[in-house]
Amino acid sequence: MPILTTAFSTLAVAAMLSTQNATSPATAPAAAPPTPPAEPTPAATWPKKDSAAGEDILGVVAKGTPIYKWSDGHAFTEGPACAPDGAMYFTDIPNNQVLRLDPTGAKVVLKESKGMNGLFFAKDGTLFGCQAATQSLVAIDPVKGETRVVCSKRADGAPLGKLNDLVLDRSGGIWFTAPVIGRKREGNAPDAVYFVPVEGGDAIEVLRSDKVVAPNGIHLSPDSKTLYVVPYLSLEVMAYPIEGPGKLGEGKVFYKIPGGTRESIGGDGLTVDTRGNVFITLPARAAVFVLSPEGKPLGMIRFPERPSNCALGGKDGRTLFVTAQKGVYAIDVEGARSR
Repeated sequence: MPILTTAFSTLAVAAMLSTQNATSPATAPAAAPPTPPAEPTPAATWPKKDSAAGEDILGVVAKGTPIYKWSDGHAFTEGPACAPDGAMYFTDIPNNQVLRLDPTGAKVVLKESKGMNGLFFAKDGTLFGCQAATQSLVAIDPVKGETRVVCSKRADGAPLGKLNDLVLDRSGGIWFTAPVIGRKREGNAPDAVYFVPVEGGDAIEVLRSDKVVAPNGIHLSPDSKTLYVVPYLSLEVMAYPIEGPGKLGEGKVFYKIPGGTRESIGGDGLTVDTRGNVFITLPARAAVFVLSPEGKPLGMIRFPERPSNCALGGKDGRTLFVTAQKGVYAIDVEGARSR
């Protein structure tokens, strides 16, 4: 706009001088500077239709619903999180990046993310993340590309281990997992689930159990009264009643992931819709399993790559985004995100 205004003013002055000096010789006015061509609008290249839902899941998704690929060419995608405005962010762990999706592709908003894995937005728009390399829970400023440490140790001063995933409740608390995947070493942090106030501080250990081997995915029921924990190295998805900030009641098996593959891994990430349906990513099945609020299997949505995590978002909260190996996918579902 400033360039066009300058060009217009120069032409106007030139015309006025030409009229005033029509009967007398005068030096020709300087030519107006050329207006540079407008920047071309980048063509929208994403999303691209990739496949479709293979079965009807009553109240969730219809068979044939398109599955779109939103981004590709990454090393390993994880941590999908949807901002209050519907924008979707995710991590590429090996490439140490946090990225944001838009119709022209994925844009890096944080470089050198130090092994950032799970992400989650607070209602006020603050983006929190699990920074595995520093064993810290951090707040991320995607505009400045900076992070701020929220929690970096347990209440007893011990390190947290490699943080994996997180969820925020409605009372201002953050629940997060720190699994041990690989050989356990004496003196290192254990498999555990933690709680810390959103303002920060030391983490409270809320769960350590032989039943929950490598606690990975974590989410809450719509009423924030139940905490779901998905172990990566065992098959029983657990549900725990929340009795207060950082306090869980006795857990129960919410769903046992069926065997039948050569891999002994369980689930990875999960999300929950407003109807209480639970979406769990199962890498060994290359699918997202959908469960009722009572833990009954409703069906599965298969994806072209092994999924790592999922989140509901988009403008109406009814788009299921799925991070899966090198790509990011999305499918529209009936239920909206619960938080």
